[in-house]
Amino acid sequence: MAAPTDIDADLTLELHGEGITASVFRDSVNAFVGLLQELTSSVCGESPPVEWQMRVKAGSNLIGASASCRTDQSEVPAIRELAARCLQPGIQDGRADDLGCPAVAREYVRKLAKLRGEPETRVRLWIGSRPHEFNLSLVTSLQAARRKRGGLPGTVEGRLSALHDRGDIYIEVLEYIRNRPIKCFIGVDLVDKCKDLWRRRVTVRGIVHYDSKGMPTKVEVRDVEALPRGDELPSHMDVLGILSKYK
Repeated sequence: MAAPTDIDADLTLELHGEGITASVFRDSVNAFVGLLQELTSSVCGESPPVEWQMRVKAGSNLIGASASCRTDQSEVPAIRELAARCLQPGIQDGRADDLGCPAVAREYVRKLAKLRGEPETRVRLWIGSRPHEFNLSLVTSLQAARRKRGGLPGTVEGRLSALHDRGDIYIEVLEYIRNRPIKCFIGVDLVDKCKDLWRRRVTVRGIVHYDSKGMPTKVEVRDVEALPRGDELPSHMDVLGILSKYK
């Protein structure tokens, strides 16, 4: 595990364990970036948002986010403070609303906490030089909150595999990991966009509903965005070039 002297970013995601698979790594980084963006949006509001530079520290399991020197850094302390509030015990016992943690941020916290349940996997979020642990009680309380609310803002990623018009208009998004379709109900204004994205990898944003195990079952869609095609993603040589800057 990392020590405070290993941390040199404003916010740092730490993954530890022998069982960190490619899917766990991807899900954790996606949740970390999503949380970072939501915290930034909540704090900055109408002001220009803080721009973040991401880096993987060479020879480590640390993914750091530091405010770019090209951006106004005056809001960084407030963003770090909000991140700390979103990780307080109140989140775990259902008092999240009282702590000012945005609903979407809570959802990303839940995703990170859920990874703690993977075999031999440990996840921590460092705010400055202070580590914050995730645990399974956090997952349980947030799942209960979701069931009570009937859904929370969130995202689902997968392949847009079908478009149906059977009274309600909905698309089916095939999840990557579990290979199961999720019904995503859309408005008429999104039909043409979804037709263009058929068989593409997409991110669906909206109100996500879950089952008792915390798995998404349906989405009331607000927007659909295309994810990069395989030939649009960086190659392994591109990634090596990025990481070499931090050695």
